[in-house]
Amino acid sequence: MKDTSSLKLFPTRQVKPFDGMSITAEIWDQAHEEHRQMLRAHNLVSHGGGIITGLEVVANDPPDQYVFISPGVAVDPVGNVIVVAEPVAYDFESTAPGPLYLLLGLGESEVGGVGNEAKYSQSEYVIAARTSLPRRPSVELARVTLSAAGMAIQNAGDPLHPAADSLDLRYRSHVGPAQVQNVNVLVTGLENDEADLLKGWDQLGKFSQMVSKYQIIVDGEEQLPQDLGNYDLVYLGGKGNYSLSASQAKSLASFVEMGGTLMVEPVSDSAQDACQKMLKKLALKPVKPDADSPLFSTPFLFAEAPAGFSGNQVEVGRNIFYSTACYARSWAGKAASGNASRSDIRTSHEWGLNIIYSILQQAGR
Repeated sequence: MKDTSSLKLFPTRQVKPFDGMSITAEIWDQAHEEHRQMLRAHNLVSHGGGIITGLEVVANDPPDQYVFISPGVAVDPVGNVIVVAEPVAYDFESTAPGPLYLLLGLGESEVGGVGNEAKYSQSEYVIAARTSLPRRPSVELARVTLSAAGMAIQNAGDPLHPAADSLDLRYRSHVGPAQVQNVNVLVTGLENDEADLLKGWDQLGKFSQMVSKYQIIVDGEEQLPQDLGNYDLVYLGGKGNYSLSASQAKSLASFVEMGGTLMVEPVSDSAQDACQKMLKKLALKPVKPDADSPLFSTPFLFAEAPAGFSGNQVEVGRNIFYSTACYARSWAGKAASGNASRSDIRTSHEWGLNIIYSILQQAGR
């Protein structure tokens, strides 16, 4: 921890009560300020300053001087929690040309206090556009460089390189604990040949847990169970000339219909015809992915599908991923010639995570 300034925020002195002590307004305020100070220090040490959730900024459609900010929560640089509970429409009006910073800050107002009534401090938020970053603690929501006064503000065509008069969201700081999402995978190697396949999925799960929010939980079964409702993905590693029973086909068809994804990899050349027959029986028709498919760019960039244990043929469709490359064995560090190189293993794991992202994106996750 290089920056230790937030550690100085932790309170070191507390009010020590005793029977008969005089509770003045000052003592009362000190006692409560201890808790507020502890919370601010905790926020900075545990999360840091920035956007915790929400507070997305989008331009009006058609573009004008308005942008819309979604509800959300942020922590400012001194640890204050700022809550925006309702959507906000912000009007830049006829602002002068040049850079503008859309900022969120904490405000406070005093309410009550009429006669002998109690007074209250009410926390509020303040959203404003400034021509420079202020010294006052604030959280940046967006910035824009206007080419002329009163120009319409639009969403960036290229978010990585926003043009003038476009929302620049690159400087938004996101904080908070990672929201881990479980991905339940069933691995079954037909004809009892699942050992390497299961090991490969376990290794991909370790890699995913280190570099992404997805925690892959893998179950291995020799035979396809009847109930697949607990799984997000079913992996079939087919070997030899096999076929699905009527009950297995019905179970898989129901699984796919309910939004689950089936990944099929024939682990031997002789199994390819059997796999194709199975896909036809399930009415699944995967095709070669387009060059601009997110499969090749999210989260890692690939020009094409990398070579696996046996080639790199890949076909995709809604709720289906088909490959003759046997990537599951590559994830286990295997190659057709023996052990895979460290570079090839890393490539296969990155590609495996792209497959997971693609599958979950279809499922809205």
